[in-house]
Amino acid sequence: MISRTKTISLLVAIITSAISALPIAFASTGVLKNAQDCYDAGYEDGRDSPFEGRANDICRQFTDDQGNPYYSGFVYGCMSITGNTMDDCESATD
Repeated sequence: MISRTKTISLLVAIITSAISALPIAFASTGVLKNAQDCYDAGYEDGRDSPFEGRANDICRQFTDDQGNPYYSGFVYGCMSITGNTMDDCESATD
């Protein structure tokens, strides 16, 4: 018979594992499950929110010859604001 403590520990491990397999959601970015989601989230953040380091890290898995889609989207979104320079937008990612 399994003790109550071992049962609870097993349930916590199962729940933690299930949660870690879910797509990551951010208040400002939504769910990041592919390159387009990452680019769109970055673009919107670049227009009106700070750079989200965790979203950028998650989106690295979708990096291709055009770079990290979140980072690229952020820079392009930032550049869409009149008066912002490339230096302004890239420094906002630091």
